[in-house]
Amino acid sequence: MANTAGTTVAPKTPTHGVNAAPTLKSTPNAVGSAVISEHISTVGVQISDLRPWNSRDVENFRQCGADAMLQELLDGCQDTSVPPIEKSKLLKDSLNAVVNLCNNEKIKEHVKAFAKCTTEPASYPHFVKAANAALLELHSLNVSGLTAPRNNDTDILFHHNDYPINQMHQDQKAQRKPDVVVVSCNTTKGLWKVEEVNNEKCKDGRAKSRKANDAKGNGKDGRGKDATAKDESSKKRRSLYMETAAQKPNSHFQWCDVHSTFEFKRKKGALTAPPKTYKVKEYIAPKQQYLPKDTDPVEPTSLASRPAAAGFNQPSNQSRRGSGQVQSKQEKKCSSNHLPSNEPASKHAKSNNETGTEEKEPKKLPPNVQNGMYVAEMFAANIARQHVSSCVVNNDIIYMWYFDQQDAIQCAGINFVQDLPRFLVLLLAMQRMSSERWGLNTQFKESCDIVVGGVDLKFYLTSDQCITHFSLRGRATTVFPVESKVLSEQLQKRGEEQGHCNDIPSHELVAKLYWPEEECKSEAEILKKVYEIATSELDVKGHVPEVVWSHKFEGTSTAKIRTALGLDDAQQGSHILYIIMFKKLIPITKLSGDEFLTAWWQIVHCHYALWKKGIHHCDVSPSNLMVYKTSDGRYIGVLNNYDLSSIQGSSQGNEHTGIVPFMSIDLLKPDALKGKVEHLYRHDAESFIWVLVWVCLRYNKGKLLTTGRPLDEWLKVSEGALPPNAHVVAPIQLEYCSISSRLSRPKMCTG
Repeated sequence: MANTAGTTVAPKTPTHGVNAAPTLKSTPNAVGSAVISEHISTVGVQISDLRPWNSRDVENFRQCGADAMLQELLDGCQDTSVPPIEKSKLLKDSLNAVVNLCNNEKIKEHVKAFAKCTTEPASYPHFVKAANAALLELHSLNVSGLTAPRNNDTDILFHHNDYPINQMHQDQKAQRKPDVVVVSCNTTKGLWKVEEVNNEKCKDGRAKSRKANDAKGNGKDGRGKDATAKDESSKKRRSLYMETAAQKPNSHFQWCDVHSTFEFKRKKGALTAPPKTYKVKEYIAPKQQYLPKDTDPVEPTSLASRPAAAGFNQPSNQSRRGSGQVQSKQEKKCSSNHLPSNEPASKHAKSNNETGTEEKEPKKLPPNVQNGMYVAEMFAANIARQHVSSCVVNNDIIYMWYFDQQDAIQCAGINFVQDLPRFLVLLLAMQRMSSERWGLNTQFKESCDIVVGGVDLKFYLTSDQCITHFSLRGRATTVFPVESKVLSEQLQKRGEEQGHCNDIPSHELVAKLYWPEEECKSEAEILKKVYEIATSELDVKGHVPEVVWSHKFEGTSTAKIRTALGLDDAQQGSHILYIIMFKKLIPITKLSGDEFLTAWWQIVHCHYALWKKGIHHCDVSPSNLMVYKTSDGRYIGVLNNYDLSSIQGSSQGNEHTGIVPFMSIDLLKPDALKGKVEHLYRHDAESFIWVLVWVCLRYNKGKLLTTGRPLDEWLKVSEGALPPNAHVVAPIQLEYCSISSRLSRPKMCTG
């Protein structure tokens, strides 16, 4: 049974330093949206508040050569039924194969029209037509060693968008307008079919056109029916690519159907015209080889730009751009992210009579940041998506981006107007890529039945209990209900020897799909150690989650692409896809009064007992404090979520340990972000205090307040933004002994 004794003895800080601490004392990569986006519903953050966090992920990008990425993309499209071709040769062969198409007037005329445009919006249709005209020609191009194009239904095309795409994130609605999207033919047909149903005028006009054509006898030229049908199909396909897709839609795409996005940034005025004849040449680096986080469009690249040191075997650039090298204009102003030195620390709540203005989403974000927001939407729409490729078009320079849970990679820019062959090679790779090469996991759909490792699983991804993420890097945790006949039968057979599990009566299951760091122990491994401790520690027994099953998806390591590109430290901070299933629990925020305080205090004791035994949780937040209800009506506290926990003396990895609003102030300082501050028990103890204050002030009778919520500013201060004297302005001073004495006075809690 769970320990429910009403002890008032506060845990004492465990001694530390008994065992040699790892070289890395605390995790240095404590940046980005992953630290908060998985807790949108619990924390109460608005989607717009996540934009600065995503910006941090974008500005910390790795650099890669343009040809290096093109080689890797082509390599992923190789025909496995024939001997493989060396990557650099494959790129050279592809460039030679497409150069004649570049001089095809069907393509070149649209590139010219794009260059002549004097405003950004006017250029979208011309870019779409240029790309789609190339895709139509590439469909019949045979390049030795490459796979043939996919069938017509799943072939990709570029579509003018600049129209809202909506998506829900834990009851928060996000609306974004990418300039151009890459979708399948099927998706495009479906979108415009819906439009025809909803647009009677358009429907009637097309019907009249068809009748007029029939009256003229179009298509009846005496040729065979098959030839006529083939011609008609070809015309419809060309019309779909060149006319339909170039129009701004009147209906919404869905993020789950978007393969990629192209975000544009352009100064007014025409660009340098394309050359009279395209030839294959060595890569020429643009004036601005890599695009910073926030930038105005650079002047169009001069043809006199210096060539790269290498030709087709151009090595990838392996340096990482530090966040300190790029400073936005907004960051130069005093904002919630940069408090003046005489202001209190981030956790100091405003009084009721204080006023302040909320940061509003700019009408037009910097293109790299905007691109990052689109990528986060694509990740959220496909829960097991391994990576996303996208592009930013700055005047006539295309910057390719590759995102996964490890970090972002930006490729050196390609001037697609002057170096059209390389752009066509990019299109060639995109056209031949399989769903897997797009980063899509076709097993995971909205409601699906799959078998993984011999276990049947039925996912309910559209359930209102599904908790999604909105981030570019990190664990990307998604939690959702699941059913399994095999696992249900196994649960029924479990005996009394697993006493740590028997206190949780629920037979409902939830799955957690996430990307932990490879070098760290898995959550399932850590929980095995926790269960061993539970056999002798009453404060732990019955206060930990019950693992039902777990599985690691081999072959999903994020280090693979970095190793292939030759990037430095490819393995450092690499992630891999896991799924782990538990018995369903209830968030502690659903409780109030005595029930809440009692469960909270039980979890404090459980955490303390585990810390003494060498299990360091390091991720105390409201989302990780759970409860279950016993048969006699009592609520028992559970310390949940051990995927960022560590066993004393083992590697902690590089990922953020903690949710920023609830982290100890010591762990938010610059030295901690560099890994120089050891994560101690008192840091987690402080987190418990912040959680207590948070829930007490922001919840009422188990429900998050919808208006007038205190402490919203905690969500808007990033790590490292604390003033130097923050440690002496600790806003709330509470000790565990005083908390334990208040357990008899639960009315202090408004929640």
